[in-house]
Amino acid sequence: MEHDGSSSSVPSDRPARIEAAGNRSRVADAADLSPAVVGIGASAGGVEALQAFFQCAPSDADLAFVVVLHLSPEHRSQLPSILSSKTAMPVVQVSDTVPLRGNQVYVVPPDRQLRIADGRVDALPFDEPRGHRTPIDHFFRSLAEKHGDGFAVVLSGGGSDGASGVKAIKEAGGLILAQDPAEAAYDSMPRAAISTGAVDLVLPVRDLAAKLGELARAKRHIHAQIRAAVHDRTNVDADAAITRILSHLHSRTGHDFSRYKRATVLRRIARRLQVHRIETFGEYLAFLRQNAEEVRALFDELLISVTTFFRDPDAWTALAQRVIPLVFETWEPSAKIRAWVPGCATGEEAYSLAIVLLEEARQRDLWPEVQVFATDLDGDSLVTARQARYPLAIENEISDERLREFFRKEGDGYRVSQEMRDRVMFASHSLFRDPPFSRLDLVSCRNLLIYLDRDLQNQVFEVLRYALKPNGYLFLGAAESAEPAHFHAIDKKHRLYQVRAMSGDEVPRLSRILLAEPMVSGGLASTVEGPTPKVLPTEAAHRRILEELAPPSILIGEDRTALNLSESAGRFLQPSAGPLARDVTALVRPELRDELRSALFRAFDRGESTVSPPVSVAIDGAAKNIILHVRPKKRPSGERMAVVMFIEDHRVPDLVGAVDSGAVPDPNTQVVRRLEVQLQQMQEALRTSREESNATTEELRAANEELQSINEEYRSTAEELETSKEELQSINEELETVNN
Repeated sequence: MEHDGSSSSVPSDRPARIEAAGNRSRVADAADLSPAVVGIGASAGGVEALQAFFQCAPSDADLAFVVVLHLSPEHRSQLPSILSSKTAMPVVQVSDTVPLRGNQVYVVPPDRQLRIADGRVDALPFDEPRGHRTPIDHFFRSLAEKHGDGFAVVLSGGGSDGASGVKAIKEAGGLILAQDPAEAAYDSMPRAAISTGAVDLVLPVRDLAAKLGELARAKRHIHAQIRAAVHDRTNVDADAAITRILSHLHSRTGHDFSRYKRATVLRRIARRLQVHRIETFGEYLAFLRQNAEEVRALFDELLISVTTFFRDPDAWTALAQRVIPLVFETWEPSAKIRAWVPGCATGEEAYSLAIVLLEEARQRDLWPEVQVFATDLDGDSLVTARQARYPLAIENEISDERLREFFRKEGDGYRVSQEMRDRVMFASHSLFRDPPFSRLDLVSCRNLLIYLDRDLQNQVFEVLRYALKPNGYLFLGAAESAEPAHFHAIDKKHRLYQVRAMSGDEVPRLSRILLAEPMVSGGLASTVEGPTPKVLPTEAAHRRILEELAPPSILIGEDRTALNLSESAGRFLQPSAGPLARDVTALVRPELRDELRSALFRAFDRGESTVSPPVSVAIDGAAKNIILHVRPKKRPSGERMAVVMFIEDHRVPDLVGAVDSGAVPDPNTQVVRRLEVQLQQMQEALRTSREESNATTEELRAANEELQSINEEYRSTAEELETSKEELQSINEELETVNN
């Protein structure tokens, strides 16, 4: 994603994700120049389902049907002759390499697997030993990669082959159809596919075949519109309809997809048009406005909540061998190992990362506290991730050893072990709107950036750079590359990078961008609406001098959110681990939080300024005494704000009434005076805390009284309902008597 898509802006953060972004345009072009491909997977009981399917399948819809069946390698297949008797289309058993043509059926031979290439289908020997083969998954993945938005059909069969592959088809923009499990002779395969959430239509097999003709016709018409919308921006009607679709989605969900790549947005909207057999963007806009459920469906479509365990196994192997050991080599026993997976979708990638971290820890016989933060915008996906229950199909993605070690068999699926669930924390979070996590050893942001335009990609890299520790590591998807100015490659092939150190003037700038100025569809949000006034050179110089001379500061709203930061305020910020909060008292360094909380209470509840006693804070490895000076301010509009200034210890004498500069102070007297001032300030802070506690107690007392009142009302309502129930019972008895 955090598919990180990523949003009040732009959605998130999603691990979506096609193997190579460069394939996308070629896939779209190939789909226009060749017949649409229908991949059909079946197993036990599949021959009967295939016969019924081809009896009703259209033979003139310019569709190329490719049938992948689990066949015994010892026996010659009779499937071509069986299917030839049920359809007017030619049926070809693929023995080597054959070109794909419309209105033909291609059948897998025994002891071979089929793969789609550019305009052809190849029969290849298996790479896996018998018993570990998943020919349907392999074919579906090649179909997704080479022919984009084709069709996948899952019919009767045992096991879960095909369940992983249908997710790849959905990512590529294809449609997935499954036989109704209640009708299937063996329902394991269709049920496994349905459990992934990727299936678009579940129907009896004859109805599925009949629907294909309608879907193929709608697909051709929609593709013509997409070509016009991508290559001809003068198509005003289509362009305006797409803009209004995204605007309507923004107004209903609060998330702006306008800076997703245009071709990606068009493909995802086109999938929804195909599902509903709608032929124009204008008609879909009207449908969207009338159906609130479709708004959610389109939102989910654009987030692309699809991922798998250990996607791109070679890349995960490289991560485990080249990066994870470096994380442990720099680990200090008193610290935690922290990682972040933005756009985590249903959690597979986050748990994969936790697995490789724990495996390294066990190999080294170390037991650090491992925290993996996993974030996304899709609440439904996060529910699945927290439950950590996955279908049997994950057996095709995870080794037997890892299944035994980190998973538990539950019913017809697997659940991640408690040890793993304790280490992965899921939260709703926008990579583009909310403050990022910080002090991270590793960020895995895979297959999200390929959906974003260039400017937004650069902003994401700045967010990730800020979140990582110095020399932290970044793991990207197969089609993504990090900015060389910000990251240097450890393994370019597998997209492993290490962050470059930030210069001193970059830290405050990033702090201001990330905590005070959320990213929105138009770039960085301004804290003041309206056109930016011209700043004269003298005024700019004046402001720069004030910034250099004045202490670092934060402007805070009445809801305790940071409205703006000065350039040098970033070093006083250190967000807490866990879900991100907007409250500034959770963003400043831990040593300052109690003092700031009390000072803000006095500023907003009593309108008083506060000067705190010096607080010892460790900054850049050195202890510094910091004073908080908080001053309330009310705008003409009535809006209340406060300015927090961070003042280093050498300014204390000016604030606490030091001796006259012309006198030579006695050191003991100076110490006593300072201690007296600190005592007074501590007493004042204690008094403020007591008042704050009393105010909170009053609020709780009032809330308790309200709850008691509501409880009484509920009791009264329950009594009335009981009375009504008795009256209805009496009326019912009278009616029974009359009826008799």
